[in-house]
Amino acid sequence: MVALASITSCTSFSSSRNPSMDKTGWITHCFGRFLIDLPPQAEIRAGYYLRGQVIEPLKDDLAALTSRIDQHEQQLKRQQHDAKGSMFVRRYDLGRGSTGILSWASDASIESYYLYAYAVSEPVWQPYYWRIEMEPDREPRGIEVAKNLVRDLRSREPNEIPTEPGFCMDRGYIAGSHFQSERFDIGVTFPDHPGAHFEFTSSTGAEEDRLLDRVGGFLAGAARAVTGIETLRKRERGGPVPADEYLLAGTDKGQRIYTFAWEAQGKDGSVSEPNISAALGVLERSPDSSGKLPVPPFKSDREALELWDTIIDSVRLRPVSSAPRGSNAGSPSPAAPAGSTKAMDDDYAIEKFLADLKPNNSWMDEL
Repeated sequence: MVALASITSCTSFSSSRNPSMDKTGWITHCFGRFLIDLPPQAEIRAGYYLRGQVIEPLKDDLAALTSRIDQHEQQLKRQQHDAKGSMFVRRYDLGRGSTGILSWASDASIESYYLYAYAVSEPVWQPYYWRIEMEPDREPRGIEVAKNLVRDLRSREPNEIPTEPGFCMDRGYIAGSHFQSERFDIGVTFPDHPGAHFEFTSSTGAEEDRLLDRVGGFLAGAARAVTGIETLRKRERGGPVPADEYLLAGTDKGQRIYTFAWEAQGKDGSVSEPNISAALGVLERSPDSSGKLPVPPFKSDREALELWDTIIDSVRLRPVSSAPRGSNAGSPSPAAPAGSTKAMDDDYAIEKFLADLKPNNSWMDEL
């Protein structure tokens, strides 16, 4: 076994010691019910989910969307169902120029339907697509849910911050503050910091255990097998969204590696206090053909912490998004989708850094 040289619980770099980073030109983004500021060069990939299903913006114009819907219907009519003739069941007008196509979920079963929803936002026409699964006896309720989502679907300009409550997504938002299963997963890279990757995710419901409680076990295992990991911070962090923070760093093969994690545990039944988390990761990169190491994403730990602190300090609930507990009265709580995962699973940042570490191996080889 290799003795652990430098896992500590120190907080040698506190946010109060780091000078504020220049935010000139930074852009405020609305993700879900939260705002976050990011550098103008940030490259963003995003996924949005309601009731466990991804909401996909389409690039179609009206003619293309009409053709897409008609072709989908004909495709389902051509597909055979073992007991019902074809997979197609019926077509719905969901209102506001939106359409739903109902089909059997399986060609060998009559236990569930798929509703394929093609929805259009207002006031700016923008099509979206999502799929809802339901049991046949829940069809009226499923259609009602789809129509309500269409009714609440609003367009928004790039970087526009809505002035009414709602869940922001790509080029639009779902208006309202009632409880529903919501989630977003955001991935960000920074051209000025090659090799650094930031993730920001939120999901309704509470994490069972706090971040700082969960990571203790990982450290205990790592302490028997790993050298060179430094704990830059391990603490409760205040701010607009109080959360746990755990920041690790290490050096391997001449490269500085970072795994930063931040998480608010969340509360069940609340859209204004979901489980929300962020992570910043820098992993080992391969040298070029001449053996030269890549340019490091940060000049120092301090620079990495400055970027992290500036982003995390900007995370805040959109002011009009607050919904009192119990505001979902009369609205059924959707069942948790089977197999639902977040882009960063519960212990993403720490497990990726420490899980399955083996003695006498470089700990970076296990990432």
